[in-house]
Amino acid sequence: MITLITLTYKSRELPLRPEILIILVVLQYFRAIWEAEMKRSGSIYLLILILLLLSSCGITEETVPTEDVLGTQVSIILTETALYSTLPPTETLMPSPTSTEVPIPETPTPTLTQTSIPTATQDLSDPAILLGSPAWAYDFNGSSSPWDFESEQALFETSDGYLNITSRLNPNWHSWWVSSPRLKDAYLEASVEMEDCGGFDRFGVAVRASTDGEQFYFISLTCDGRWGFFRMAPHVEIIEILAFNELPALSEDWTESHRIGIWMEGSSFRFYFDGSEIGTAADITLSGEGYTGFLIAYSETPGYTVRVDQLHYWNLP
Repeated sequence: MITLITLTYKSRELPLRPEILIILVVLQYFRAIWEAEMKRSGSIYLLILILLLLSSCGITEETVPTEDVLGTQVSIILTETALYSTLPPTETLMPSPTSTEVPIPETPTPTLTQTSIPTATQDLSDPAILLGSPAWAYDFNGSSSPWDFESEQALFETSDGYLNITSRLNPNWHSWWVSSPRLKDAYLEASVEMEDCGGFDRFGVAVRASTDGEQFYFISLTCDGRWGFFRMAPHVEIIEILAFNELPALSEDWTESHRIGIWMEGSSFRFYFDGSEIGTAADITLSGEGYTGFLIAYSETPGYTVRVDQLHYWNLP
């Protein structure tokens, strides 16, 4: 319980807080002592004592932060907010396509076609005859195929019973597309023909292509009647395995259909043109199974086009 003490001042009673009353009583007490002491010695020691007493009885005030302290506190708050705030999601960068990146379509549903067996004298050196019926065949009679592809440099389009492959824009720019079947040891054969072309305009059949499409073997055939065997390495580096040679039995032009064959068995390769062997090669770099496809580049004829009629493969005995 707090007792309220009042002070009468000019006929009005004023409430006094207890600590103020104590100060007044002490002052009154020391005033009498002061008057007596001053008369005797004029000492000021009692004055100092009074001042010390007054300072010990002062009312404590709440400390108000200065501007610098407030500034520091604000800085800390902002720092904590930055540390614990939710960061915006970072943008996911998709890889940009390059000239060597070749998407791999899904495995197509094979369309089996009947291969006619010649009734005349058979050339048993022709793998298509020696191996009998193919294990797989594709005739491009549909409206699309797994090799359909388009870019600024090339167009691979299935129409009119052919896979039509056209080289565009830049000369000597190699464009290719690979898909199933995945083959390792097999005999692969493509029936192709070329429209108007000239000189070093060239076409290729690719085998054992890697999953990213950057590495594969390919036999390349030129409009002027040469062929060679090469390996595509990453970053479009073409490794020569067999340099270009003259085709021994090319007809007057490419407007007729010709069969291009590759016999793959381990690190050994044999090459066929219209059923006749034209050369052999060996390389151990790409020893596993890989995708199959086609390659094109023009040198003299913008819009150079090759038409693929059929694609077959046979399992080796």
